[in-house]
Amino acid sequence: TLRHPHPKKIRCQVITALAVEVQIYKIAPLCRLLGISRWGYYKHDEKEDEEAILITSVVLYCNYIRAPDNLPKSGCRELLDLCKQYFGVKFTLGRDRFYDVLRANGLMLRKKRYRPRTTDSNHNNRIWPDLLNTTPKLVAKRAGVLVVADITYVYCNEGFGYLSLLTDAYSRYIVGWCFHETLETDGPIQALDMAIKRYATFGIDISELIHHSDRGVQYTSQQYVEMLLAIDVQISMTQTGDPLHNALAERMNNTVKNSWLFNNGELDFITCGGSIGNAIYMYNTARPHQALGMKTPYEMMTGYTDNPLLKYELPQVEKNDNKTIK
Repeated sequence: TLRHPHPKKIRCQVITALAVEVQIYKIAPLCRLLGISRWGYYKHDEKEDEEAILITSVVLYCNYIRAPDNLPKSGCRELLDLCKQYFGVKFTLGRDRFYDVLRANGLMLRKKRYRPRTTDSNHNNRIWPDLLNTTPKLVAKRAGVLVVADITYVYCNEGFGYLSLLTDAYSRYIVGWCFHETLETDGPIQALDMAIKRYATFGIDISELIHHSDRGVQYTSQQYVEMLLAIDVQISMTQTGDPLHNALAERMNNTVKNSWLFNNGELDFITCGGSIGNAIYMYNTARPHQALGMKTPYEMMTGYTDNPLLKYELPQVEKNDNKTIK
């Protein structure tokens, strides 16, 4: 028998393409050329037809199982087990092949995670004017001129936690943050208090500071507004629900949540808070920012770098001549 490097299935597909679809060669000489008997080719062709019929039947049956009145959220394992019972010995698909069929026909369930709302604009508090999205749009020329605020949710194994962030628009430095168990005003207030102290630590003048946020009840609350007015901060708020009107804050949420490993729901609240603190530290001091000419926010805020990643000492590596290099 002629040995051929290609699997039998591929050789049969070649014969089918040339002899049946293209119709320029006869089956018998192609079988001899590729080392397959005519009986073997027709047997394989028959098997392919049977599998195609089985796959079609499986898809129809799985759609039936997923009908609204049956098991609309049944998972892959449930479908596989039901198909084995329904088709009996005729069911010849392995698990991986069965999953491929489901995937190819859009039958894989997508995991939908609940996304809690963090902005409650249904209140009677004052909505302050938008000082950022003007014509032309306000652009911060130095640190301490514009700070943007927002709240985002974080998955924990105990439920959700809520992260309040305050970011200096010029330096992209996160000047204030608080990870809180609820959406109450306490979280944003603690973040604001941290931001005020951080600006003071760096010696940043905030006499012209504008605080921009959405219209959420936390930022329009009497306690939060009074804290801003007490230090003569100008208050700015979005006038619609368009996230682009607070785009920098939204990007910050996305960067912090998706660039570090604390938002997968595996950590408890306290551990998650510690991981968030480390992530913000690394973001501020170690992560080069493309919008800042690959400088870090800390370097933009202070004028000098203190990147912890640049303090790493490589271990000594031995050369072939028994000398070492560092």
